[in-house]
Amino acid sequence: MAGRAVPVTPVKKVGSLFDELTEIERQLSERAFELFESRGWLLGHNLADWLQAERELLWRPCAELTETDDALRASFAMAGIAAKDVKVQVEPDRLTVRAATKHEHRKEEGDLQFCEFHQGSLYRSIRLPAAVVPEKAKAELREGFLTVTLPKAKEPAGKKIPIKG
Repeated sequence: MAGRAVPVTPVKKVGSLFDELTEIERQLSERAFELFESRGWLLGHNLADWLQAERELLWRPCAELTETDDALRASFAMAGIAAKDVKVQVEPDRLTVRAATKHEHRKEEGDLQFCEFHQGSLYRSIRLPAAVVPEKAKAELREGFLTVTLPKAKEPAGKKIPIKG
């Protein structure tokens, strides 16, 4: 079964990452405040509210990073997510994966007793142990796993300098 290609965006300027993180923080703050309100404005649970908001809004998928002589390969467990909903950004020293996860309960299937499906945002950012070439990165989503192949940047060749003396 062939996987679906996922577009990879090479990033040279990181300014937009700060904007995205600021938006995530705003959403978390808003949800934590909603939890605080639903508790009847009861003080003393701010950390629990924040952590609950993180669990509801952010999903951090399991990941694995392997290294060979010429490339890094990152794998992420992403069952139930379509390739078109995944965004992969590559910088020379960082890999960022994000997606919006959706799940709807269908009333025609019966009364819902419990649900462990996640709905919200998937976000995972990994600092890479070696410099890579963002423009040559490739990503594929197959059987619930996203695999990102990141060719390593060639190390500059050393230069011998003669010593006078």
